[in-house]
Amino acid sequence: MWTKEQSRRWKKEHASICVDCGKPCSPEAQRCKHCEDTRRIVPIPHNCIDCGKPINPKGKGMALNMAAKRCKSCAVKHRWAIGELRSVHSRMKGEKSPRWRGGRFKTTGGYIQIFKPDHPRATKRGYVLEHILVWEEAHGESLPPDWIVHHLNGIKDDNRPKNLLGLPNKKHYLVLQAKAKRIQELEALLNNQHQLL
Repeated sequence: MWTKEQSRRWKKEHASICVDCGKPCSPEAQRCKHCEDTRRIVPIPHNCIDCGKPINPKGKGMALNMAAKRCKSCAVKHRWAIGELRSVHSRMKGEKSPRWRGGRFKTTGGYIQIFKPDHPRATKRGYVLEHILVWEEAHGESLPPDWIVHHLNGIKDDNRPKNLLGLPNKKHYLVLQAKAKRIQELEALLNNQHQLL
C-alpha cells in the first residue's frame, strides 16, 4: 500500500494540465476542479459559424446553447434553407396559421383581400381581392378571366357595389388614359385661374 507521500508524488508526475488555466489536474480530467466548476456556472461564449456574432449562452438551456454552432436568427435561416421548417409552415394555412388575422387584410397597395382558398382567382395563400368578390356577388356571375374590376371613385378599399365597374382589360386601359387626360385638363384650368388672381 502507498503512503500519502508516494500517492501525492505519483499524481504530480502523471497529472495532466488544465486546458483553461494551465494548472495541473487529475490524469483523467481535462480541467482542474476550479475551472470545471466555473465552466458549469459561467458558459464560455463562442461565435456563430454563419454570421460571426458572439453566442453567449444564458439561462436554463445553457448546455444546449454551449453546443450551438449558430446564433438564433442564423439557426432559423438554416432550418428554412434545409426545409426543416417549411414542412411545418406549409401545414399551417388559414385559421391554423400563427399569422391568422381573421381572413381579411389590407395590402400595401391599398386593396382588401379575403381568405377564400376555393375561389378560382385565389392566390397561393388562398386570398382573393374583395372588390372581385363583391362584383361577382352583385352580378350573380363570376368575373371573366380577361376582365378587371375598376373603382369609379379611385379609392381602392371602397368596395360598395355601386362604386365597382367590371371592364375588359382593353377598355380599362382606355378609361385610365381618359382619366389621366381629364386630370391634366383640370390642372391646366386651375393654373389659369391662379394666374388671373
